[in-house]
Amino acid sequence: MSMPETIDYLNDELLITADEKPRATRTPLLARAVEVIERINAFMDVTGAEPVSEPGRSVRERMLANELAGLRASKADLNGLASYDTRNLVFGGVRVVDPLDDPLLADGFDIFEVRDELKPMARPDFVADRRPCPDFERFEPLFDSIRKAVEEGTRRPQSFRQERVELGEFFVLKGQLVYVADLRDEHRRNSKPDARLRVIFDNGTESNLLMSSLVRRLYEDKNARRIGTTNVGPLFKGVRTGFVYVLRSRSDKPEIQGLLKVGTTSGVVEDRIAHAEMQATFLFAPVDILVTFELVGHSAKEAEQLVHRALRSYHVALRVTGPDGRSFSATEWFKVTPELVEKVIEEALG
Repeated sequence: MSMPETIDYLNDELLITADEKPRATRTPLLARAVEVIERINAFMDVTGAEPVSEPGRSVRERMLANELAGLRASKADLNGLASYDTRNLVFGGVRVVDPLDDPLLADGFDIFEVRDELKPMARPDFVADRRPCPDFERFEPLFDSIRKAVEEGTRRPQSFRQERVELGEFFVLKGQLVYVADLRDEHRRNSKPDARLRVIFDNGTESNLLMSSLVRRLYEDKNARRIGTTNVGPLFKGVRTGFVYVLRSRSDKPEIQGLLKVGTTSGVVEDRIAHAEMQATFLFAPVDILVTFELVGHSAKEAEQLVHRALRSYHVALRVTGPDGRSFSATEWFKVTPELVEKVIEEALG
């Protein structure tokens, strides 16, 4: 005897009255969007006005304004949000001030391009692209923790006065939270330190840009702020923040034989090594992944420091010549067996 079919009375279209609508499935994207619109509604309940991203506004208001801009830009994928948009902020109405007029957010393909034609030497070597962050769910708890810490006063935004940025740092730029999730290929450009970054924005997008481009934008924005993470405290507790990886080079150079590279990344290891043959840190040669360790409770920068300190006695200093004839120093290479390095990593991060 077959069991009777279960009827969903809540979403049965025959039982919905004229003023009701079927409930949308709460996907992770929609759930995040609902949480954002509810924060914005709560802000407007208190202030009576839409949050605006402009100089002089509070950090919290500028963050909310840019989150609202992100909802508006993605509304085609957020049909289920309409019933929560009680003020027609996303799906209707006219805005007096548009946060997307912010130069940082105005164009997803050239947001870090320098427009000052009088300073050609300051231009990046390519225009960083702005695209959706495929693993944003890993970073969202970090942004939530930073927002809460700022609101509670346990972390105080400070004026930006740096020549470089570091892996794991947070910044407020044009009212938007920015996280430096990966830092690679360190070098000097125009006699100043530079590197390639993976930068995550709190609206769920990311960009791969030069450190010099981000530093320049932070100096250009007089309201930019640094939110330090030197003592990360509970920020990363229980949060998966990336991976430690152990690699072996495929280079046939005799001085490379028997060496292993140990590093960290906040992203996917396969993505990190995708163009190893073009990067000095990988000795301009392909590499093989021997083992990876998931990071939980440590920032990638903190984990890297702990592991490298434990492996210091095995470190080997290398110089490598690139295709253009320039010489680079290559760090993170160690004369050690895979078994020993695994033991050291487990003890250092245990």
